[in-house]
Amino acid sequence: MMKVSGVILAGGKSRRMGQDKTLMTFNNETLIGHMIKELKDVTDEIIIASNHSNKYQFPGITEVVDIYPGKGPLAGVHAGLTAAMNEYAFVVSSDMPLFQGKLVTYLAERAPDYDVVVPKPFGYWEPLCALYSKNCLPVMEKYLRASDHAVAAFHFYPEVKVLEINEKELSASGNMKHLFYNVNTPEDYQALMRQENLKDNRKSFFHKEASDQKKVL
Repeated sequence: MMKVSGVILAGGKSRRMGQDKTLMTFNNETLIGHMIKELKDVTDEIIIASNHSNKYQFPGITEVVDIYPGKGPLAGVHAGLTAAMNEYAFVVSSDMPLFQGKLVTYLAERAPDYDVVVPKPFGYWEPLCALYSKNCLPVMEKYLRASDHAVAAFHFYPEVKVLEINEKELSASGNMKHLFYNVNTPEDYQALMRQENLKDNRKSFFHKEASDQKKVL
């Protein structure tokens, strides 16, 4: 199987949480520690895209900062993909405590001939838990230089070949229940600790921004 780099997005400001989400704990490990553990066996390098260089200082892990600062998650995706030594990088946000590394393998097996392989559970894209090729970099840079830097909308450029993996396909690959659950608020964290009401809490803005862009193009 092809080699894949792992990119963990850890540059968010955690405004809704009120504290640094990446250092919060679940099952006796930090959220970012969980992501590193899950990526370790399915990627051959791990990169952390954060808002401060050397913020974490994990041995053997590269940290990068945004090349286009202040432009949201797309800037983190771009910085991590730029630094990656492999043609493909799996990019994931750092606030997914139930994430399973087997998703990386599943997406990578489907990557040849595509520039983006993105899960689409619940009818919404998960662009911050997806596989990207370096072919995306020129298109990302177009968006980052412009005022519109939506993380999903650039997928609609004709140069970018996107493969969507729907909920049925994800379910057929194994137990993916709650894999995409993320922690944005104290309420999300409390639900996680109780292991109750772990329903889909992803917002639909990724889907909406992509749909709006498609109308324009």
